[in-house]
Amino acid sequence: MKSHPCQSADLLKSRSSRFRNTLWLAGTAAGLIVSGNGLAQAPVHHTPSAQKQPNAQDELARRIAAAAAARDSGNPDTAAIANERLIATALREMASLRSVEGAYPQAVELYKSSLDYEDSSETRVGLALAEAQGGQYDDAIRLAEQVRATDPTNVQANRVLASAFMQKGEYSQAVAPFARLAQTQASIENLYPLANCLLHTGKAEDKTRAQGIFAQMMGSAGESGSLHVLFGRAYRDANDMPAAIREFQRAVAIDPHTPHAHYFLGLAELALNEWKPTAEAEAEFKKEAENNPHDYLANYMLGFLNSGERQYDVANKYLQAAAAIDPTAPEPFLYMGLNAYSQDDMTRAEAMLRKAVELTGSDEARSNYQIRRAYVDLGRILTNSGRKDEAEVFLRKARDLQDKTMVQSQQSVAAIAAEGALARGAGSAAAVVPLSRKQENESAPVLEYTGDESDKLDPSTLEHSKLTAEQRAAVDKRDAALRAVLGLAYNDLATSEAIRGEYPRALSYYQQAERWDSSLPGLEKNLGQCAFRASDFVEAARGLSLALQAQPDSNSVRAQLGMAYFGTNQFAEAAKTFAPLGGRGMRDSEIGYAWAASLARTGDMTKATEVLTAFESESRSNDVLLLIGQLWTQIGNYSRAIATLQRALQADPPLPKAHFYMGLAYVRWEHWPEAAKEFQAELKLTPDDPDALYHLGFVDMQQAKEDDAVALFREVVDAHPDYANAQYQLGKILLDRGQVADAVGYLETAARLSPQTDFMHYQLQAAYRKEERIADADRELEIYKQIKAKSREHAAEGIKATQ
Repeated sequence: MKSHPCQSADLLKSRSSRFRNTLWLAGTAAGLIVSGNGLAQAPVHHTPSAQKQPNAQDELARRIAAAAAARDSGNPDTAAIANERLIATALREMASLRSVEGAYPQAVELYKSSLDYEDSSETRVGLALAEAQGGQYDDAIRLAEQVRATDPTNVQANRVLASAFMQKGEYSQAVAPFARLAQTQASIENLYPLANCLLHTGKAEDKTRAQGIFAQMMGSAGESGSLHVLFGRAYRDANDMPAAIREFQRAVAIDPHTPHAHYFLGLAELALNEWKPTAEAEAEFKKEAENNPHDYLANYMLGFLNSGERQYDVANKYLQAAAAIDPTAPEPFLYMGLNAYSQDDMTRAEAMLRKAVELTGSDEARSNYQIRRAYVDLGRILTNSGRKDEAEVFLRKARDLQDKTMVQSQQSVAAIAAEGALARGAGSAAAVVPLSRKQENESAPVLEYTGDESDKLDPSTLEHSKLTAEQRAAVDKRDAALRAVLGLAYNDLATSEAIRGEYPRALSYYQQAERWDSSLPGLEKNLGQCAFRASDFVEAARGLSLALQAQPDSNSVRAQLGMAYFGTNQFAEAAKTFAPLGGRGMRDSEIGYAWAASLARTGDMTKATEVLTAFESESRSNDVLLLIGQLWTQIGNYSRAIATLQRALQADPPLPKAHFYMGLAYVRWEHWPEAAKEFQAELKLTPDDPDALYHLGFVDMQQAKEDDAVALFREVVDAHPDYANAQYQLGKILLDRGQVADAVGYLETAARLSPQTDFMHYQLQAAYRKEERIADADRELEIYKQIKAKSREHAAEGIKATQ
């Protein structure tokens, strides 16, 4: 089937009535745009009716100054308020930057974050604008209506509403906000979209009203060919092709050199002829090319039409001109490639078609997936030249695009064409429509309209595609400045919260500061110390480790980092970190114990003994003596453990757990009668202590008092059924006694309560085997082996960490 001319030119990617307002919306709502000298707070094009907005950079500067003054005041409440306001403004400006780049989802999140700190109409309008630009029209409408509920005259909210309704195709709903804008100021930029919208409603009275608005525009600006081109495009977009042709003809009659008048007239005549080429249409395109030799569309359409008529030399002349005007457009290269293929010039065909594929990139859907034609012919060229593997890649891609084409082609091509948008129309055809030459020196304004340019790209990437290298640099510069502002503001807000003892909240703000500007001096230390006070030792270790790299001689940072490692069970790292603190660290009331415990956990008992001896040399409270006693037991110095615990008991005879820990020391020392005595003493103080009961039962087992042990273990599980070790010991005893069924129940409970304890799975598998439950036994044995293997790996890692 012969390609549709507007499809081939990628002139029908989207419906212009749905997308033409994207740039109008972006241009007339408050937000940052890029200028040649940097960033300016201005619309994309002049909008006389827009409400006067405060200069964003001036407001930001005022709030920076206010935050600095609040910081100097030393009042944390004042500092918090000032920095929250500064953050709200900076986030809003960062959101504007993201919108400029076309990163609308990110812009939406930034606007929402700004609202968390300050609820303002300006931010809500910005959020609504970003939602609309990202295609979330219902959300945009909801937000804009919220603004209008409190500020009915808000011009920017009306702009968002008007554009969102129009892009949804709800033209009747869009009329009211467009009318409010025109009433605010009857400028051409406000009147034209209103008339355009009225034409789309399909109502006769609205068409009459639109004609009246066109007359009003001419009365304001003076009649010109450029105005009639705009009128014609409005009629064309509303599917009124005869009216569109009359307007284009009027434009030519006023000034034959009116930019794009001949082009649109030729396009309209093609549409009326069901897109079949006519001599009249081609003549109009030629006139356009003669008047504007550097017009992409006129040259492209002439190339396309002559290609269809197999006038390849003529076609290539125009296609080469179009490619020179816009080297980023794939269509001229596609048709030059197809022309070369038809002329059996396979070398040139391959080069041109590959260029078309490269320029199309991921935008394969443009013009109903027309790039599939390049894939087909490239596949054939490669097949015929013996490059079959590469050929199959192209042919497979062609088949995939053909499937997508069939889905998209369910709509009538003619219907799409009637509503179709010119992918390049606004940028090269009518983004800037000057008045006729006769009127250039008169007082009427120069018209600017960005209509069809929005159809060239998906709205989510439109603005990004417009950035030049200079503009990109300006955006990056502004981005860096805002990041620095946000980093300092969040840091100061976090500090104000930390001063008031709100450490978890302060930590979240320090993390935000790091997100925006990790180079802020002292930030890692602030974050780490705050995390430590918030008991978030993982985050504390991360922040303080960075701070220590910056300040390796800071003993306070080193001490806190070591404690953070200790708090996260990174004992080897903790011991290494504490080591440079020397004797002073050993005797410190917190560091000394953590250091010794870390060494003991890594197996360095000699060094642990040295540190713990120094730590115990200072006067310690009874609670600390309990910890020291337990650590001596872990180190293996049981006599010293008992001596330390006895010292605590001498100072406080009813001290809870002192007898219990002495009992544990005797258990490790295998002094069973002494251990039993201590556990019994603990039970006199706390009769229902499950730990003392269990360990007394364990001691009874070691002394062959099995019945006494069973009684104690049952007492424990009756009161504390989740006590895994008591369940295990009962199961093991019953298994040894041949009471397998009862034993299995206890052992299954133990394994469920403590699934990472290897010996419980081993004993359970033995019980299963006695019941001839072989599959269950094999499963438990495999679990046992896996846990043992992991244990050996961890042990090896621990040894490496201490080396």
